[in-house]
Amino acid sequence: MNAKSEMAAPDAATATRPLRRDAERNRQLILGAAKVVFAQRGLEASLDEIAKEAGLGVGTVYRRFPNRDALIDALLDDTVASIERIVDEAAELPRAWDGLVYFITEMLEKQGNDKGLRDVMLTRESHLNEWGPEKDDIIRAKVTPVVDHLVRRAQQEGDLREDVATTDLGIIMIASVSMVEFTAAVAPDIWRRQLSITLDGLRARPAGATIPLTQPPIDDAQLDVCMTGWKYGSRQTPRQRPKPC
Repeated sequence: MNAKSEMAAPDAATATRPLRRDAERNRQLILGAAKVVFAQRGLEASLDEIAKEAGLGVGTVYRRFPNRDALIDALLDDTVASIERIVDEAAELPRAWDGLVYFITEMLEKQGNDKGLRDVMLTRESHLNEWGPEKDDIIRAKVTPVVDHLVRRAQQEGDLREDVATTDLGIIMIASVSMVEFTAAVAPDIWRRQLSITLDGLRARPAGATIPLTQPPIDDAQLDVCMTGWKYGSRQTPRQRPKPC
């Protein structure tokens, strides 16, 4: 190697370092923009929209994330961590009822402000590729035992009616998220009113003061079938037009 080459080598190595920093900076810009765009418009938003929000060229976005699924997968890592935090905080509350209320409220709060997350939670089958079975397993392993324990404790403490099952809460959560989606355009916080009504129905009452539940609860396997088979939204569930009079 001649003297000129020896002098050029450090310069070339140094020149690559800002590029690496720029690449990481662009990655964070893209992730930040994707959070905003997906939260506002849902997972159907395009990479072009995300590039515009980030102030970057579309080519830069595609170099970092070859498709929308790869970008969604990166964002879902943050979602998993957030859900784990909510579950941990719910479990630490002294009264199990308060833990259940906190868990349900925080999850609805998070999804109420994030249409992209609502899309994932409400369309598990169609977005399972983005979510990934490993993330789904993490959520199940973390959430289900804690909620089961809170349900049993809340019943033992006399706050939750004894005929409520954990799967009942799962259905209530899905129904509530659907309500958030249904009312988001006109009253994005109305879910709080409906949740208050629901929680009142879950409260334990003196003997004879509650209306008996006429059907037994579904089990975990049945709930799983419902979650993976159900579709929602105008693009997935055909809406029947009313017949003319």
